[in-house]
Amino acid sequence: MGIMQLLNIILCGILFGLLGAHFAKKRGRPPLKWFWIVFFLGIFGFMALLFLPKERQKRRLVNQPLKPVFPKRSEAWLKMWYYLDPSHTQQGPLEFPDFIKKVKEKGVTETSYIWGEGMQEWKRLSELPDLIQEIEKA
Repeated sequence: MGIMQLLNIILCGILFGLLGAHFAKKRGRPPLKWFWIVFFLGIFGFMALLFLPKERQKRRLVNQPLKPVFPKRSEAWLKMWYYLDPSHTQQGPLEFPDFIKKVKEKGVTETSYIWGEGMQEWKRLSELPDLIQEIEKA
């Protein structure tokens, strides 16, 4: 076997491999893997690719982005909140996201009195460490 024949065999293998990779990608299969299968097996590898069924939905699911996982929210998110402003006027009701905005805007400070549904009495924000932690997480 001469060098020209060997080069022709390698060239044909590359061309078949590229063709196999192209069809593999269209059929939902890994193109690089099928390039090498068709490169070494030639027409037999290409025929195997054509007779295999298309890859099902499971392959596509692997390539789709994951849905974000949201952290579990505390009961604070379900309650309506009230606070006393500096002139001791009751403000509210506020949903928790709006209450968080007031805290971050310094409309509500740690010395402000707040009340939420289910609480027995008004308390300073500084007396509710779980609530402060929930606000900081948001």
